[in-house]
Amino acid sequence: METFAPIILFIGGILGGFYAANVGGGALLSFPLLILTGLPTANAIATQRFAAVILEFVSALKFYKEKQLNLKLGFFLALFAIVGATIGAKIVLSINERLLNLIVSALFVLAFFILINKDRLKIKEKDMNRNNLLIAAISTFLLSIYGGFFGAGFGFFIIIILVLLGFNFIKSAAIGRVVGFFMSLAGTIVFAQSGAIHLAYGLSLGAGFAIGSWIGIGVALKRGEGYIKTLLFIIMGLSLIKLLSDALGRAFF
Repeated sequence: METFAPIILFIGGILGGFYAANVGGGALLSFPLLILTGLPTANAIATQRFAAVILEFVSALKFYKEKQLNLKLGFFLALFAIVGATIGAKIVLSINERLLNLIVSALFVLAFFILINKDRLKIKEKDMNRNNLLIAAISTFLLSIYGGFFGAGFGFFIIIILVLLGFNFIKSAAIGRVVGFFMSLAGTIVFAQSGAIHLAYGLSLGAGFAIGSWIGIGVALKRGEGYIKTLLFIIMGLSLIKLLSDALGRAFF
């Protein structure tokens, strides 16, 4: 397995990056692959976080090139993401994982309900005001504490929060990639200090992420809002199944 692991991770990275660049959730595919290579859980988490730095950077660059990125807001929220992720990478290991999965699963269900009723709730695109900016900053900080450790669901919730605050799906995804980059970078620094990152595996996965994300964003921009919304629902559903299966001790996949 060790001989073919970089190739498998590279291919898996392309597939994961294709959708993860738009709606997050790259860990849903890449983390199980890293576990299958024989890496201990802690090393798999650390290596996943390192590869995510490459994914988020390339994704943000693509969105910026396509003029879909509010870079100023992205950098502002990134400040809170860095602090939260640094804390999270150090302390979330002490939280009961099953309880955490149940909490995130409940939030997924709530988020799904809000999104399918977005029009009925009169959530429309609008300019960011001071109150919404404060909500976005606090939400980013709290999410990054969790995201700094593992991050399953981090990208989804950042997008959902920004959609609720008035951004469309594409612009929310673009800002989320900037926030995700700095969040992943902060977590990677903490993990690197403990020597937990498998560099070769991380680079293979990251290279696949880069290619898949660049292609995936191009497809999303051509297909528009409906494509990203549909993709978001699919990945949320798969993540919900995964989180619940882990919480209940039943490995569905």
